[in-house]
Amino acid sequence: MIYSMTGYGKSVLQLPTKKITIELKSLNSKNLDLNARMPSIYREKELAIRKQLADALVRGKIDFSIYVEVTGEDTSSQINKPVVKQYINQLKDVVDGDAIELLKMAVR
Repeated sequence: MIYSMTGYGKSVLQLPTKKITIELKSLNSKNLDLNARMPSIYREKELAIRKQLADALVRGKIDFSIYVEVTGEDTSSQINKPVVKQYINQLKDVVDGDAIELLKMAVR
């Protein structure tokens, strides 16, 4: 049986706040040549991905890409109220001012 080394695959995963697209392209080549492109946040997984691809593939020029697109609002940022209050108290020791001006300085 003849196996082709030329191919293309794409998968898209839609999450509530982002869309992740993975693409895999392969061309005929005598040796295994892996090229991985991904956001820096996933770089720690690059060696594991390369090993998994190398275990499954014998030879060929392989381009592996991960694309991440933020589609929704990330709700992870919240004001740390105790910290802001502590800043305001520290500023009161340094300058005289009303609460609104001190809050503006603390937020900056």
